[in-house]
Amino acid sequence: MASNSLARRVFKRVLAPLMGDRGYRYVQAAAKSWDIRRGAFTEPEVALVALAVRPGDTVLDIGANLGMYCYHLSKAVGPSGRVVAFEPVPFTYQTLRIVTRLLGLRNVEVTPKGCSDHTGTVTFRVPLQSSGALMTGQAHLGSRVDERGGSEDHKTWEATKEVACEVVALDDFLPPLDDLPFLKIDIEGAELLAFRGAEKTIDRHRPTVLLEIYPWCLEGFGLSLNDLTGFFHAKGYGLYSYDPRARQLESVSSVEAIRQGNYVFLHPSRRDRLASILDRQSAVTS
Repeated sequence: MASNSLARRVFKRVLAPLMGDRGYRYVQAAAKSWDIRRGAFTEPEVALVALAVRPGDTVLDIGANLGMYCYHLSKAVGPSGRVVAFEPVPFTYQTLRIVTRLLGLRNVEVTPKGCSDHTGTVTFRVPLQSSGALMTGQAHLGSRVDERGGSEDHKTWEATKEVACEVVALDDFLPPLDDLPFLKIDIEGAELLAFRGAEKTIDRHRPTVLLEIYPWCLEGFGLSLNDLTGFFHAKGYGLYSYDPRARQLESVSSVEAIRQGNYVFLHPSRRDRLASILDRQSAVTS
């Protein structure tokens, strides 16, 4: 069954409201586990994981959602490694835990918290599908200004549900680490808040950072692309985008070139792992 097949859409609209959160959670976990295992739930940048991550590494998945990156990170770090996954929305966290069990991801530690610049409790807004089920991948903290530049996939939702969630500053939460080579983060525009709460950790380890950038979500926090990129540029990082057709990381020279999508902040000290896919210009100028 396709990940967005007619049968699944009918199920969500008709049967999900009758099952309640508990029943829907198990069915969704089973469906997502199947999609992840067979590669139907994926994106091009997943290909970077096998290069940027090595067996035995400890890595972070911030905004783990339903486990797509957890799966690939788990395979990359191997039995001796560790994936620390953060997912604050209770329904999504509970579903993710089922997904990790179904996929046998024993090296994934799922933490029911979000990441920000402080430790405390905040209110997330979670969009609702027409069936009343939660649209878990769109949970957000800040305002959404989708009507001014957002894509059709991220339009303003007709209904949302407010959910209280815990957030932590990573500098305070994480135990001492020998190394942190990689982190993936996708938290709907709140990424810079998480980076500010992890600044000491980033300065110490200089991890490669894979993140999804939504310019209009940043605006919802009163932030700009310059705020986000400036944080890393000041630390010597370069910004790159992945071209799956050429299988190359290409340097992004200005914020004007940034569009909705996934990007990589790469520090020179971590270039060796991704050197094979850096485009020639990046290899010369970095």
